[in-house]
Amino acid sequence: MEDKAMNRAAWSILPFPSASNSASRRAQRKDFLSALRASQSPVILDFSPCRSLSFEDIDLLLECMAHVAGRDTQVVFVSGSRATRVLLEVTRISSLAPVFNSIEEALAPPETGAVRDAEDRAQDRQGVSQSQTLWSA
Repeated sequence: MEDKAMNRAAWSILPFPSASNSASRRAQRKDFLSALRASQSPVILDFSPCRSLSFEDIDLLLECMAHVAGRDTQVVFVSGSRATRVLLEVTRISSLAPVFNSIEEALAPPETGAVRDAEDRAQDRQGVSQSQTLWSA
């Protein structure tokens, strides 16, 4: 348990902006980008507060990745929901950084996270093959 607490302290966990009105969203976006620029540690972008992602969210995410790319900062995404994870994969943003289902999973030792990711992909493939069977009938 102590090991996990130390691991958590080594990361900056930033919730992705999720305000519904535009004024709050602009303020959150500004605070979010400032925190990202100031971070001296690896960053977890937490999408858990988001119900969905809009084109503006994708634009912000790409801007974030551009900010950290020049600094060689490690970034991981926590999708928080299956719908958000699918959007990150469909837009190919998941190719920029690893995507996890929870903060605990992101903080787990790499081999544990890799095993879970492989299991998720196997489940996705199984769902696709089942839906193909349904459609071909």
